[in-house]
Amino acid sequence: MNSMRYGFLTGFLLGWGLMASAGPASVQAQGGSNVNDALQQPELDRRHLWNFDGEKPGQPPAGFSAGTMGEGPAGQWSIEPDAQAPTAPHRLTQGQAGLNKESLQILLADGVTYDYVDLSVRLRPAGTNPQAAGGGGVIFRAKDARNFYAAIADLATNSLDLIRVVDGQVTVLTHESIKPKAGPWHLLRVLHNTILSKDLIEVAFDGKIIYSTWDKAQFGGQIGLVTRGDAAIGFDNFHAIQLYSQKPLSKPAAY
Repeated sequence: MNSMRYGFLTGFLLGWGLMASAGPASVQAQGGSNVNDALQQPELDRRHLWNFDGEKPGQPPAGFSAGTMGEGPAGQWSIEPDAQAPTAPHRLTQGQAGLNKESLQILLADGVTYDYVDLSVRLRPAGTNPQAAGGGGVIFRAKDARNFYAAIADLATNSLDLIRVVDGQVTVLTHESIKPKAGPWHLLRVLHNTILSKDLIEVAFDGKIIYSTWDKAQFGGQIGLVTRGDAAIGFDNFHAIQLYSQKPLSKPAAY
């Protein structure tokens, strides 16, 4: 394993993000508003949360665009009832069968971009075919459906891949083992930050840091969800928080 550990800073950022994603500071739906819309906060505290509970079952989620990389049909992203979802009554599922094991189904949030982001989602296997293979995860730094980074957890093989896709060509940056906690739902989290002009990417699964690496700064970009192969994957509580490690907190003086 070519992992790097960053001690106090890593623990602080991971702990803060977990509290932010679970605590009262999280953006929540109110009244009759569509909870799947991107709920934006002021510029220096920009958060988005999608829990898919205000959408109509059987329909794709509003505010997202789907794409496909690899052979096979397009994905089937749809809202489904799930009384056991982390936030009931709905979850989002990508359940297209018969896909190539390396095909990627991509779902990007429209108009939502981040330079640096703390990104998390709850996910679970959602199919009935025991022979289905594949996994699901999150996309970040996406320029489009052919240029992005993704962390993908495969719950059938208990493994996690961090990949970089450039012009449709996939590079696996790491392949790591994971130990899922008991229960159907699991937490995947990616932190993409900048420290002293270097980009840091950290990936955690069920509260444990799986992989950390420095990466050359190439671009910020859109965020989204992804599945690989033909395993049906359910998602809930897709949550993003803007990180500003090196941006000034106020505009320069006008003199």
